[in-house]
Amino acid sequence: MSKKTTEALAEFQRAYFEKGRAPAEQVIDLLDLIKKDLGLEMVYVCTNSAATRHFLYEYCSHGPGYKAMHYNLLLEDQDHFALLNDCFRQANPAILTRKESDHTLALAAGNLSYAWMTDQIFSGFISFQGKDGSWTLADLEAIKGLAEVLWPLVRENQLQEEVNFKELFEDEGSLAWVYPKLGLIVFSAELRRRYDLSNYYRYDTVDEFAQNFVAYGDTNRFVAKYRECLQGGRTSVTVHGFNLRDQFKVDMFVNRRDEKGEPEQVVGLIHKLELTEAQSRERDKRLLAYNNFKQAISKDDLFELLVDFDKNELTIFKYPVSWQKILGQDGHYDQFHAAFAESFVPAANRYHFLYVLDRRHLQQRLSIQQSMFMTTHVQLDGGERLLEIEAIRGTTGEHQVPKTAVLIAKDISNKRVLRYDQLTGLLNMHNFLLETEAVQSEQPAAAGHLLALNIDKFKLYNIQNGLQAGDGCLLEIAAIIKDVYPHALMARFSADNFYIYDTDPKGWQERILLLQEHLRQSEYASSLRVRVGVYEYVDQVSAEVACDRAKLACDCLKTDPQARWYLYTDDLQKAEEIKQYLINNLDEAIEKKHLEVYYQPVIRALTGRLCSAEALIRWNDPVKGFLSPGQFIPLFEEMNLSYKVDRYVIEEVTAMLRDRLDKQLPVVPVSINLSRADFQMMDPLQVLNRAVEQQRLPKRLIHVEITESALAKDVQRLKQAIHDFRQAGYQVWMDDFGSGYSSLNYLKNFEFDEIKLDMVFMSDFDEASKKILASCVKMSKSLGIHTLAEGVETKEQFDFLREIGCERIQGYYFSQPLPLDELTWLLEKEGIEIEDGDQDQFYQQVGLTDVISDRPVSLILDDGESFKTIYMNQLYKRELEESGKNIHQISDDLANAPESSIGLEMRALADRAGKGNSEQSEYLADVRHNGQYIRLSVTSIAQLRNWQMLLVNASDITFQGNVQMPK
Repeated sequence: MSKKTTEALAEFQRAYFEKGRAPAEQVIDLLDLIKKDLGLEMVYVCTNSAATRHFLYEYCSHGPGYKAMHYNLLLEDQDHFALLNDCFRQANPAILTRKESDHTLALAAGNLSYAWMTDQIFSGFISFQGKDGSWTLADLEAIKGLAEVLWPLVRENQLQEEVNFKELFEDEGSLAWVYPKLGLIVFSAELRRRYDLSNYYRYDTVDEFAQNFVAYGDTNRFVAKYRECLQGGRTSVTVHGFNLRDQFKVDMFVNRRDEKGEPEQVVGLIHKLELTEAQSRERDKRLLAYNNFKQAISKDDLFELLVDFDKNELTIFKYPVSWQKILGQDGHYDQFHAAFAESFVPAANRYHFLYVLDRRHLQQRLSIQQSMFMTTHVQLDGGERLLEIEAIRGTTGEHQVPKTAVLIAKDISNKRVLRYDQLTGLLNMHNFLLETEAVQSEQPAAAGHLLALNIDKFKLYNIQNGLQAGDGCLLEIAAIIKDVYPHALMARFSADNFYIYDTDPKGWQERILLLQEHLRQSEYASSLRVRVGVYEYVDQVSAEVACDRAKLACDCLKTDPQARWYLYTDDLQKAEEIKQYLINNLDEAIEKKHLEVYYQPVIRALTGRLCSAEALIRWNDPVKGFLSPGQFIPLFEEMNLSYKVDRYVIEEVTAMLRDRLDKQLPVVPVSINLSRADFQMMDPLQVLNRAVEQQRLPKRLIHVEITESALAKDVQRLKQAIHDFRQAGYQVWMDDFGSGYSSLNYLKNFEFDEIKLDMVFMSDFDEASKKILASCVKMSKSLGIHTLAEGVETKEQFDFLREIGCERIQGYYFSQPLPLDELTWLLEKEGIEIEDGDQDQFYQQVGLTDVISDRPVSLILDDGESFKTIYMNQLYKRELEESGKNIHQISDDLANAPESSIGLEMRALADRAGKGNSEQSEYLADVRHNGQYIRLSVTSIAQLRNWQMLLVNASDITFQGNVQMPK
């Protein structure tokens, strides 16, 4: 140990003796010195941050993982905690093996770690990461001595925390731990289980956290009590959950502080309280709003109201103090509507306000669009203010007629004082809508077109070229619009959204083409695609509705990169209404099981047996009828809602497997699909583990499929997730292999057990496709990856795939996706046997053998008594064709004829191959049969109990002159 390090250790001990702790900078400098002297990669100090089952990086030397201590909880999984706990109680210090580690920083395999344990608590540990992972006895002694000097780093907060927790646990409740410096809250297992929460939640401010977890009316009280708690002492507050009926009492106190006295950890004890009947009714009203409109509600709202159209009821959630004089109308929308107009809306705006927000008119408008908005001036707090009022459709009844809506008002007085957009000089949204309405009111009939323009990937343009270039691009587009449409109304609504009201009904298509041509020749915008959606006025609609319809048409161009513009039709509105219906009714469809899991069989190519099935979702809606996955899966993935569907599939599949096992019916593994949204919105491994454990299933019965397109985003997260799934015991398959440009790169960077060859190869089954398929199968086997082909529809396709060694086949050639009972009936009708677990294990070994060869190759199953030919390649068949008998019969007869020389030799070779060693895998013999000389080559490629699969080559060597014929 260097003199500098020795002195630093002495200073460290002195600081603890005098002050009870050392400054963080001093500790990190000391760890850096230790790291340098011992030639280590990193040194970590991890403490039990809550006297429970998760740890926090307390200190960390500089190096690749230095930032980890600032944002990572080290350990959350309870099984992993138990494994480490057992490991350290057996040996301390301990060198972590792969079994005990998860390959993340302080828990990497090969780290030498020293822990502090008592009967009650696992306090923490110091982990030393070596450069080569090997440790000598001298290393162990030196590090043990260092750890004993550094032990206060682990124990400095533990004694006080244990006292705090002893007091805390006098009450029963659920726990949550807040780490203010990390912007992190960790939920206890009981909270996660009850409310389907993830392990933790990251936040920027406590206000943001409160808005996502605490009911709107309670957020201010919660935040105030939390901040009071940070100053010292124990505080309590009673709140409702954000979108829950439950009411909670939350006790909070600071459990640990840093050397400067800043809070490091706040502990919350959460008690669920019982509601009175009146409270329950009131809470249910608010829940209806929050569940339907939580994406729209904002802390900046001036007021928020829930309207029940049929009951003419009103619930006020938020309002200014000056509304007190009309709050007596709460509960009756029509009276409130009239009183508000009379009390606050100036006479010049009153008729428009009463008309637009009339209950029946509002209900009719929201039956054809998801939301609408209006602007109006009001007299509020002694002055005139400009409000933007948005109405959002809620629950719906028959024929999509809304039952409820939320009205949300924002004060935009300070935002809309200008008539024009400050950058481009075009009208802003508010004034564009007003002037468009004014122009329409002067016309005897609807005429002209409203255009919505949007720039593709404008955010990326700003990132690559800078904001100055982005502003230049917007100015250039505005100038081109003014040039092409000199007499039209035009506006910039937001960053890259422009609107044009072209009142001339003639020549509108030519003007759009001219606009596009000017854009292509421009300096800034030439590299960008500007989409144009068009609404043609055929009836009198408001400016807001016309803009919505033009924007809807514009959005259709996202999936059609070649089109220059898109004209709105009623079908677009119907499609949009279906989308909204699907989004609004997803939760109910799951609850009432309108979603149904179908199963498509997967057949083992070698045996023709059912070896697995893919779980696919279908929606049989009582209103819309049978919906195909293409109608809702892409939508839910776009809206980040697909995780709800996939979670439902997991629950249904695991329950089905448990039911069949309980009834002693055969089962095969089922594959489930996971999308990118699953990894963003939940922890899919945790969800799957919970379902598998609840149903007491072996993990081999569930396979996970991840599409190739999902891998293109958030690569590192998915790479770790795939690793975690495989470590947990699940097979992970890559779906749609070959559908993108990076398939081979994904095989290199991700760990997959199997690839599913995309059905695009089947749709155009030509020679090029066959060559690509053969190459993919051969390459996969060389990497130890299994293969499955989906979309197989013909016998020609099946025969070819079997010939090249593709292991599993899925497609309409065998069956379309079916409900479980129909699939069971089909299997019985077609006489398709079901593979058991032993057969699956056996043929998994066989499947990795490459049968694409320039030699005659066959696969022969040996059960210890007889042989059966399972597979022959074309060259092998040609070797036997001259006999004139059925090829399989020849092969089986020769191998199973004990009196023949070839039969005797085959049995001898098979027995030797089955008992062979790794030094000799291939066994050869030359035998004479019916005047021919045949060379046998036998290799045992898979074994299970008394079974073995033999890779056999039987070549006619009769006319090879250089061969010595046996006598």
